[in-house]
Amino acid sequence: MRTLHLAKSLGEMLEEACFLTFVPIVIPTLLFLSATAHAQQEPPAVRVPASPISGLPTALGEFTIAPPEIALIPREKAARGGQLWIRTAYNHQLYIVGKVDGEQPDFPRSKNQILSKDHVEVWLAAAPDLDFPEIGWGDQFDDTRLPKGDDSCPEWAKPLPNPAEAEKKCRDWATTQVPYRTYLKRLFVRQWLLTPDYTIESFATPAYEELTKRFSGLGDEIPELLNPRGNVKMYLFPEQSGYSFEIVIPLDALPPFPSLTQANLYLEVDVFKPASSDKKMGAYSTSSPRRAYGKPQTFNALRLDPPLSFSLTPCSLPLVGTDKRAESHPAWFIPAGGPEPRYESDAFILVNDPSGYRYEPAGLSPKARLTHYFWQETGPGEWVCGPQLTYKKGGKSASSPHTISSDGFETKRLPDGELFLKTGPRVWYSEFGSGQCGACPRTDLQIFGLGKDMKIREALRLGDVVDGPNLFSQDFTISPDWSQITEFDLKGNEKDLPGSWFSASWCLMQDSQTSIYVYEKCGENKDTKPPNPPILKELRDYENQ
Repeated sequence: MRTLHLAKSLGEMLEEACFLTFVPIVIPTLLFLSATAHAQQEPPAVRVPASPISGLPTALGEFTIAPPEIALIPREKAARGGQLWIRTAYNHQLYIVGKVDGEQPDFPRSKNQILSKDHVEVWLAAAPDLDFPEIGWGDQFDDTRLPKGDDSCPEWAKPLPNPAEAEKKCRDWATTQVPYRTYLKRLFVRQWLLTPDYTIESFATPAYEELTKRFSGLGDEIPELLNPRGNVKMYLFPEQSGYSFEIVIPLDALPPFPSLTQANLYLEVDVFKPASSDKKMGAYSTSSPRRAYGKPQTFNALRLDPPLSFSLTPCSLPLVGTDKRAESHPAWFIPAGGPEPRYESDAFILVNDPSGYRYEPAGLSPKARLTHYFWQETGPGEWVCGPQLTYKKGGKSASSPHTISSDGFETKRLPDGELFLKTGPRVWYSEFGSGQCGACPRTDLQIFGLGKDMKIREALRLGDVVDGPNLFSQDFTISPDWSQITEFDLKGNEKDLPGSWFSASWCLMQDSQTSIYVYEKCGENKDTKPPNPPILKELRDYENQ
């Protein structure tokens, strides 16, 4: 692919000069930027109505019967003129329909010919810009920020034992974050090069590849969730002069969204002619008079009427995520495809995620931190959702401050109709891995009552830190009807060696006055036997000692 290598070489030269990212395959587009485009006033948002059509291709007249939403503006005398119709579908697909004039098209016969032949480029973003937190890192106690980038490093290094060495390390790390952030920002924009036979996403996809290749070894991973996906398709309609096309952008190809009710998108459509023998790309027309390469704020602003609406779990949880300190932040999500009813289950936040003992510059700033949401249907119109424990029934919902795990997530209906929720038993570890016994395993078992009065009550919480002398191992048993929970503990003896197993049981009781169900301690047993086979298998290293 000769064109690809040429573009990449140009991009590498740009990166060496100013730490900007390269764009394999489409860098020549930079040559067409016009200084006068930026001086023009921002045009009003384009209203985009919904279409009843469930899929493409379809008869062009279904769209062209109405006036076009956007006119294509030739940027060179030889470029094609044309019009665009933009629609959304009930299944959240985006339709772009175009009619362009001029001579008959000459589309590429292979992917490496795309830039030099007739093709359409579509840019799409869900936000005009992206704000990152200040460059910084954090440990289990505090955060360090560099508001002036590497120029803040001398102040940070000054009180340290070897300030010159610390400053150099800080500057090297902070400088590395600049290209990282440039690549990361590109994951929020899509650029598709489209022909009837080929589609290439040429902006976010190569950025993701560079992120995983160059930055995954710095202490934080690049989530696979951010890897662009989806199959965008262009359909060709021959005309006596020029050509017409229909483009469908499916739900799972859309870029990340910052809102569950998305009323705006940012779109640019460029139509290219074949290049002359002395050029790499041909004359083009564009939908945006303010066009600037890769800048969503210069695209056409779309106002979706009605907006695209999504639901985060059946409980309609807010689009937020939590950091390691359990602080909430506005989140993003990438719309997921699938059959109806469709519920979003994954979101992410952009934060300077701290790590245990990270007292010096390390990791990525910011990091995309994921939150996975889960749920269970417990009856008609009745749901339990997490990790923020929420109960929904009959259109009403109740939230709890408790955070639950999907491990051991299960519900049970008592004979009188009372609903109970269990999460665990499970083994987990501190995300910081620091402090007293920071690397020790922890156990957790929680049971909640979800009352008919829509109140969520914690009925039982068990668990501990498995730290050796005080507790060598732990396990649990749960009766089939959840009426009895037993905790088994393997504690140490006077020689700090595993002794014998001890068990304690809790029985489900109903308060005679309030009718509220609670677990009360109902028995103990010394020198007993733990479950066999074990429930928490990873904690049974000592059973043969």
